[in-house]
Amino acid sequence: MKALVTGGAGFIGSHVSRELLKAGHSVVILDDLSGGRLDNLPSEATFVNASVTDHSLVESLFAQHTFDYVFHMAAYAAEGLSHHIRRFNYKNNVIGSVNLINAAVNTDVKCFVFTSSIAVYGNGEMPFDEGHHPMPEDPYGVAKLAVEQDLRIAQSTFGLPYVILRPHNVYGERQNIVDRYRNVVGIFMRQVLQQDPMTIFG
Repeated sequence: MKALVTGGAGFIGSHVSRELLKAGHSVVILDDLSGGRLDNLPSEATFVNASVTDHSLVESLFAQHTFDYVFHMAAYAAEGLSHHIRRFNYKNNVIGSVNLINAAVNTDVKCFVFTSSIAVYGNGEMPFDEGHHPMPEDPYGVAKLAVEQDLRIAQSTFGLPYVILRPHNVYGERQNIVDRYRNVVGIFMRQVLQQDPMTIFG
């Protein structure tokens, strides 16, 4: 199969890309490198340095490659910062996703895999599971839930199969520990390495 991995130069996307390649699939990575790094890219993948918000480029990419699967990992995942960058948040995380969903519908993609977030639950009673009613409390969570709902409608209207993942505090090899606003484990690692006090809430 041929797969598109958005955000494939990032932490999760680079792992997904490598697993797909290991399984013998063809991979195209779309990433604007705003959060990812070139050295995260597997050499066997085709790399396109661009943003999911570029509607024309997304359309031409789907027309050129006829993807079987889309793994949408690209996002600006600064949850706490999203209150202060609302327009940027919605453009990147909603409009960019809609560009991909439209293209997937128009080219009969077999399955659209979307990386959402535990942020869709807000500050509800823990532990969370799939049965909990989503109630986001920041624009980042709102954006992720909006894309989940758009996928639901795309499936019911056009038959687009989809899978939604809602990860929380992921960590591991190739993780970005420089960004002060994303990924609590990375933030702790950076603070320890710089011998700064660890920021703990609650």
